[in-house]
Amino acid sequence: MNHHPLTQAYRGLIESILTAGITVCLTLKDLHLTDSGVYTCTVYNKDGHMLLQKSVTLSVRVLQVEMVEVSQGQTTVLIPFIVTDDLSQDVKVEWKLTCPEEKMIHLYDSSKKQHLSQDPVYRGHTEMNEDPLNTKDLSLKLKDLHLTDSGVYTCTVYKKYGNILLQKVVTLKVKGSTKSLTGAQSKNTDASVVKPADE
Repeated sequence: MNHHPLTQAYRGLIESILTAGITVCLTLKDLHLTDSGVYTCTVYNKDGHMLLQKSVTLSVRVLQVEMVEVSQGQTTVLIPFIVTDDLSQDVKVEWKLTCPEEKMIHLYDSSKKQHLSQDPVYRGHTEMNEDPLNTKDLSLKLKDLHLTDSGVYTCTVYKKYGNILLQKVVTLKVKGSTKSLTGAQSKNTDASVVKPADE
């Protein structure tokens, strides 16, 4: 039986892992709707005989997008994200502008400096709760607003090893008028935890 060279090279390692009882995981990054489907992991021994097999169904869902509208001349806006689940202290919270172009807006990471990855345009213009993990308030405050701040903002909460725990998408529209702030309330203000299909 012919096998891919990479599979052949790691076959002995996989057998050792199975013997030790260690879980083998596959991480998919940059997900799209087209990634939905059935994924099958098959483990063979050195003679090509199948030892075990497991199938997992992945369903990639479209997140409900919240809309926030402000008028030009408003100095600040709060992009809301309140969670209900307890968060461990080693998670990373990442706010990004994802449309019309991708930019790192704000990063909360207890082990790193925020400014190392933040887009220079937003330095000094963003703010989060001083203790977001304990307060469960991951909202982002944008200061010194301009029409060009309109766009789609995505907040992603990562677990220690980079797996996505929570995610929320908010569309911000800065209108070219001087009327008072109007806010379109979210139909679903709480984020849902993304849990493995089989724990």
